Amino acid sequence: MSKEEVKKSTAKSTTKKTSTTKGVAKKPTKKVTVKKSTKVDEPITLEEADSFYHVSLLAQAVCVVGILFFTILALFEHSFTVPIEVLVGVTLLIMAFNNYNVFKRKGLTAVYIIFGIICLVVGIMSYFGANV
Repeated sequence: MSKEEVKKSTAKSTTKKTSTTKGVAKKPTKKVTVKKSTKVDEPITLEEADSFYHVSLLAQAVCVVGILFFTILALFEHSFTVPIEVLVGVTLLIMAFNNYNVFKRKGLTAVYIIFGIICLVVGIMSYFGANV
């Protein structure tokens, strides 16, 4: 057989047959994708947090605003440095709590706790007159 005869014979065998059912429309099929639910330990967003977490984030924001306020006052009067030291300690402890519970980041939590306690002790000691 030559190449032309092979092409003709394969062309004849590959012709499509038409169906005799006319008037019946084929319905398009939908591809159904199944999403697997995988639980990932992601940090929760502010909207998903409970009201207790909202209060802790608000307390952190209030402490930061207080630090800024007392820092401006300390530029003019030296006696406002004690509240700054105490507020920095409290802010660091609140940041440690928020870092651990709200944002699920445990890397700097120990650092925040250590420096928060040190700032609180230094602030309380300077309140009673001990210079550190």
